[in-house]
Amino acid sequence: MRVALLAKGQTLAKFPGREHFDQTWGLNQQAQTRDDLDLCFVMDDLMLRLPAYSGPEFPEWLKTYPGRIMTSTAYPEWPTAEEFPIYACAHKFGLPLGISMYSSPDYMIAYAIMKGAKEIHLFGVDVLELKAQEMRAATAGWIFAAEALEIKVVVPQGSFFYLYTNVPVVMENGIYGYAQRPRIERLVRR
Repeated sequence: MRVALLAKGQTLAKFPGREHFDQTWGLNQQAQTRDDLDLCFVMDDLMLRLPAYSGPEFPEWLKTYPGRIMTSTAYPEWPTAEEFPIYACAHKFGLPLGISMYSSPDYMIAYAIMKGAKEIHLFGVDVLELKAQEMRAATAGWIFAAEALEIKVVVPQGSFFYLYTNVPVVMENGIYGYAQRPRIERLVRR
């Protein structure tokens, strides 16, 4: 499965269109502006957190949204909302809850991995703000988790994560502390 994850950053403009992907997942208010989403992630609690961040209009509008909504807590007032499988996610990845999810794109990448994605394309997942180190670190961790499972992650130029996935120099320079890069074949044979 090829999945496109759409967030709010500037590289969202590089999204080539739904027809290039098996699934297209969006973030928050994209549900209001796009009709090509297979799934919309609204991870802030729809009742207890979202109104404080977005105002009351968006949560009210979501009550009538006909598409699937992935969120932290599903309430009957939002009939298409589904709870993110946080316990299954923590179990699958062997993670204690609370240390691995710093932003909604983290949940999106983890869910794509859990659903068997073979390629994950990130559009608008840019995290260019200087004060977002925690967010960058967590999202980079999920990108690396996907790549460790041989899932191709594609990030457009302009995103903070572009160097992590697309520039061979970054990946081929070796690893810190070694004068020569260890060969993976030798590590596996031990």
